[in-house]
Amino acid sequence: MKKLILTIFLAAIGLLVTSCERDINEPVISSNPGAPALANLSMSADFTVNNGDSLITFTWSKADFGFQSSTTYAIQVSPTSNFSKNVATLTSSNTLSATAKIKDLNTLILSWNYNIGTPVSIYYRIAATVNPNVDTLFTAAKNVSITPYDAGINYPMVYAPGSYQGWSPGNDNGKLFSYNFDTKYQNTIRFVNGSDATIEFKITSAASWSGTNWGGTLTKTGSSYSGTLDPSGGNFQIVPGTYVVNVDVNALTISLTKTDDWGIIGSACANGWNSSVPMFYNGQRKVWEITTNLVAGEFKFRANDAWDLNYGDNGADGTLEAGGANIAIAASGNYTIRFDPVAKTYTVKKN
Repeated sequence: MKKLILTIFLAAIGLLVTSCERDINEPVISSNPGAPALANLSMSADFTVNNGDSLITFTWSKADFGFQSSTTYAIQVSPTSNFSKNVATLTSSNTLSATAKIKDLNTLILSWNYNIGTPVSIYYRIAATVNPNVDTLFTAAKNVSITPYDAGINYPMVYAPGSYQGWSPGNDNGKLFSYNFDTKYQNTIRFVNGSDATIEFKITSAASWSGTNWGGTLTKTGSSYSGTLDPSGGNFQIVPGTYVVNVDVNALTISLTKTDDWGIIGSACANGWNSSVPMFYNGQRKVWEITTNLVAGEFKFRANDAWDLNYGDNGADGTLEAGGANIAIAASGNYTIRFDPVAKTYTVKKN
């Protein structure tokens, strides 16, 4: 009899524990949840190329799902008031505010193929979720007029003419930019000339041979180089490749660091899926770009003409993911494509 009573007691305890676990693990959303309220965004500076790193601030009130939770708030933007297309997440937060850079919103607007210099109505809202299995709460949408800009800034320059580009100081391929408007210059340059085993170049202070011309000897460490700028030195010599070049014309130093070389590949491209079509690094805009004829099809970005590192776009929202989905080209034509592997954003514009 005691065993029977003990068995019944343990079973009751088990039911109680199970019931408690169910109560803990299965919160029930309120039948009348409260969506957050969104305030008007604020910008710390005008929406211009010179203020690209300035911040846009979003603030909102707390969402009420009817139970205590850690809520994720996503700032969604779209050019449509009902968010029926081109919906992108600009940033997200677990607090009641978040910031994004002006240049990130500008890049996103251009990825939707809106014209530079023409105002566009952009709608924004907050999407609040506690986990993927619970309904999302949305704020009412707000809108703001934004005029997208061309991301090029007129930085001071020096030049790196060489055998890879016809020894032309003024060539677009070979410019170095002073991003802080000081004595330090930088760019990413592809030093390749057919099957040449060695590339030679110099640094010039002007877009001609009439200024100061620096050469010298470089020391190789791994796949990188460093050296001193010598106004009476011979040509610099390196192994072909793509390098981040840093020059300081005050300290008279130069360094070259091997980096990834990007291209596009796919059924929309001239080489199909067989090999990458090389892109050009535009140091003025700090993006890789290409203007080329494409056919209706798909493409991806990939580094070093190999599949170890490649990007596609899951969701077609202008934000790239490693190994992501192919990017669609709807119609044949001439296109300009820009790609930022740091921000993982891109634009595709039909010319």
